[in-house]
Amino acid sequence: MQNNEKDFYQILDNISFIISGDSKSGKMTLFFYMMSQLFKKKALIFTPQEFHLFNRRVKACMQQYYTQFADLEESLNVHYLKNDWKSLKQRYGFDFFIQELAYLITHSEEELIVIHRFGEYFEFQDRYEIQHVYSSLVKLCFDHGKKIVIIVNNTHENYDQIHKVADEFTDVSIKITVDDITNNRLVNIRDLFHNYEYPLLQFQILKNSLLLDFKEEDTLKESSSVKNVLICELDKFHDNFFDVCKYIFNKPGFSVKRATSLQTILQHMFVSPDVVIVLMKRTEENFETVQSIKMYLPNSPIVAILDQSFVRSEDAHKALRYGIDELFSNELVLEKLILAFEKASKTLFYTKAMESLPKYPNILNSLDEMKTLAQACLDKHILFSVFVFKISDEAAISRPSREYDYLFKGEDSKLYYLALNTASKDVHNIMKNFDASELLCSWEPIKQTDLEDCWA
Repeated sequence: MQNNEKDFYQILDNISFIISGDSKSGKMTLFFYMMSQLFKKKALIFTPQEFHLFNRRVKACMQQYYTQFADLEESLNVHYLKNDWKSLKQRYGFDFFIQELAYLITHSEEELIVIHRFGEYFEFQDRYEIQHVYSSLVKLCFDHGKKIVIIVNNTHENYDQIHKVADEFTDVSIKITVDDITNNRLVNIRDLFHNYEYPLLQFQILKNSLLLDFKEEDTLKESSSVKNVLICELDKFHDNFFDVCKYIFNKPGFSVKRATSLQTILQHMFVSPDVVIVLMKRTEENFETVQSIKMYLPNSPIVAILDQSFVRSEDAHKALRYGIDELFSNELVLEKLILAFEKASKTLFYTKAMESLPKYPNILNSLDEMKTLAQACLDKHILFSVFVFKISDEAAISRPSREYDYLFKGEDSKLYYLALNTASKDVHNIMKNFDASELLCSWEPIKQTDLEDCWA
């Protein structure tokens, strides 16, 4: 820490903490850092997450940040929610839950108590139980000289109720957001007991380590601005380019708006979008509409995608005349489209996210490595596809032709192929690498939601 260090470390003397942020902000990673580098204590953790999912997250942290988390597993005593939790809750209420936690907490050696994913213990109809459970746990830890950390997703349906309770019964509130320009986590810490807010910190994810430091004033001002992206659908595409564009920009630091008519386009012009993306067919009327957009927004770069398989030279010349900065066909190379988005938005938001992915060789050593890489892509909104092939035993596995393609051959004659910046429609290009192979399934985040589907 460069400044305010002495004051900052005073927060460690408090009893109760709440860490909040969205599902991609790295709340658990920040806690692991605080546990090992600041508190320097072992933790007793209660989580509603299944064993294999929580354990995979721990192992991923150990692999990615091994210089600081090498002994992470040895520092955790984890208890998982019972399978019949809902029926027990309905039968006995929350008192049995408090009593069981009280027994485990009071008989444990750990001085740091963590309630992971606190919101998931409560359904919407349980929201009036939150204060009773929260206050009971805080008092229990206070009475036995232990510290308690509540970790909660701020998009959970009960977050507003949890937030109100936390303001009354918690000493320190820690809120995490993502700086999309640097991909660092911005950490806002407020001492609720003394009503004091610390200067903003940044939680940097470096190559093999993590760093929590106070953020400089000038960089804070630069990163706090939100860039507005306007996606204009002049025609309905057969391909899902709207979903692709939304997925790329759907992250902190960007605000995405959709316009499907000239009227809604004009309404959004008043916010002066930083980037305008136009999905259109090759018609004179559409080019004239783009010309009108450029007339009203002369400083907003326009990236257009044609619903045609190729761009003619006359289209390229017309695009320049009508104010289009970049023109693509629907057979575009996704990497080139992403570079156009970065150029238009004047930030290397996607490149920096790519650079922060786990570093693996193209031929992976295990399926777990591929799962870790896929989850990291989801967390950072990196476009990718997973292909699963059935191959013959004698099929040769050679190095992928592209830099950002990864493969793993399982014992069941399945070949798992993860391709960054690739859509599932490009499977024919992937299959050229393999002889006598059969495509079993493919998966991409803009079509499916559950990542586990692609490993089934």
